[in-house]
Amino acid sequence: MVAFLELCRKYFNTDNLYDVLNTNKKATDKEVRKAYYVLSMKFHPDKVAENEKTEATEKFKIISQIHALLADTEKRKLYDDTGCIGDDIDPNTTEDDFPWDTYWRSIFRKITDDDIREFEKSFKGSDDEKRDLKKGYLAGKGDMSFIINMVPFSSVHEEDRLREILDKIIEEENLPKYEAYTNEPPAKKKRRLAKAKRQEVEFEEMQKELKKEQENKTGETDLILAIQKRRAEREGQMDDFISRMEAKYCKSEPKKAKKSTKKK
Repeated sequence: MVAFLELCRKYFNTDNLYDVLNTNKKATDKEVRKAYYVLSMKFHPDKVAENEKTEATEKFKIISQIHALLADTEKRKLYDDTGCIGDDIDPNTTEDDFPWDTYWRSIFRKITDDDIREFEKSFKGSDDEKRDLKKGYLAGKGDMSFIINMVPFSSVHEEDRLREILDKIIEEENLPKYEAYTNEPPAKKKRRLAKAKRQEVEFEEMQKELKKEQENKTGETDLILAIQKRRAEREGQMDDFISRMEAKYCKSEPKKAKKSTKKK
């Protein structure tokens, strides 16, 4: 049986639950929830490329388990006082039957692509992003690949912007100047960019396959294309139609997950 804290170390390089969520012991319940929300958007299995799903799923379960613990006043106090998390948080006792995705949806409403874009827009350039960049820089000792992987919404395509922010933080806060950051070999940056491009191609291929499956199974894609074409012709009427349909079908609250007990 793999202990929960060992999984934290494996996937997040720390066994401090607050560090995993990029927050601290003094954080309010609201701040803990926000920290969980940021990471859950990054690691939610439905929001990553196919080749990242396995690891993202494990990370998603870990942060969900951490939030479940820290959201419970008594369990959080026990952890704060003793560092003990209790047997009920062991993922091996709940991995197969506890609906973590349902748990997440019971806390947050269904996330849309527009939600993610809006959140990304507010996150970039914010104090939260600067804090995460600093933390990633120190934890990775200046390794840019580590930093990009750690900070939500970071990308090799905006590395210049990230470096500009980091350079200012390093100078203002007198942070150590790591060799990996100041003298990174150009070849490493090229490899990082090449890897990102490969992943983008793989993701596009995956999207094409999903589109084909949808066409074969339900014909929904053809319906969407037809609606889009009609909307271009009759923008006003279609906007009203879509609004009414969204009001009818897209605002129902998610059902609470039933408590499940694993059979021995």
